[in-house]
Amino acid sequence: MSAYAGLRNIIIIGSLYGFHGLINRSLLIDGINEVFLVTARISLVAFFLAFYCLKDFINEINVNYFLKGSLTGVLAILAPGWTFIYALKNISSGLNSIFISTIPLFTVIWVFFFYKDEKITKLKILSVLIGLAGLILLFFSGVTGISGEGNLLIGGILALVGVQGLALSNITNRKHSQYIPAKVYLFTQWIVGSFISIILFLILGGNFEVMTSSVIFRLLGLVFIDIASYSLFFYTIKRVSASFTTLVDYVVPVVGITAGYILLNEIVSNVFFVTLILIFISLYLAVIDESENLH
Repeated sequence: MSAYAGLRNIIIIGSLYGFHGLINRSLLIDGINEVFLVTARISLVAFFLAFYCLKDFINEINVNYFLKGSLTGVLAILAPGWTFIYALKNISSGLNSIFISTIPLFTVIWVFFFYKDEKITKLKILSVLIGLAGLILLFFSGVTGISGEGNLLIGGILALVGVQGLALSNITNRKHSQYIPAKVYLFTQWIVGSFISIILFLILGGNFEVMTSSVIFRLLGLVFIDIASYSLFFYTIKRVSASFTTLVDYVVPVVGITAGYILLNEIVSNVFFVTLILIFISLYLAVIDESENLH
């Protein structure tokens, strides 16, 4: 794959991620219940993936594959799915996308705890500290990106919990995808996420929503984004360097903030840009450190 094709894919993936939060937020604004929304989205993705993955899943699944896929499903699908939807009741989709851009930052932290033999350089420590400084500054600002509404402490903490799941799933994906068949691993994650979501839906007393054509269209849009972005990301990361794919984390907040401002009239505070600059510096230093260690 050429650098141009790789960059094109990164921009597409980042843009899809950026619009994901925006569509979720728009549905919440229209009064769609968050329990129904997250359960319907995850279950529909699992349903459509069955057409592509079910045969391989049945032929190759075993207890070991299922347990490892289930773990990643909880980390990468269930945790962020449920925490992000509640976060978006308290913060703007643009602000949520800023939190999502910190995934590499927390991946570095979790790698340190899970891989004691991995070298943590001074540059990598510096990158983490700069990124954390940006988050602390953001929390002190109290800005939610929602006019007269929301709660940054609640929304921010929920978003960060989802980010931890995605950061940890980066580690499990890196380990397990080396030997578990892709379709088996992928479908296990989504079917487990769907199964637990349905249980939560019943426990929390979720109700089925009467959906207009607009709501159905946006819900299917979320399903398309989940399937397309996930597939394109794994296709791309197999053909370009891991450092190159971190460019996604630059694209997501730019698209998320811009789209939220234009389409949902979300508030864009100056502190967003300060935080983004610090996070981008953190990402850049981490990539530089990674590149140096590869040579």
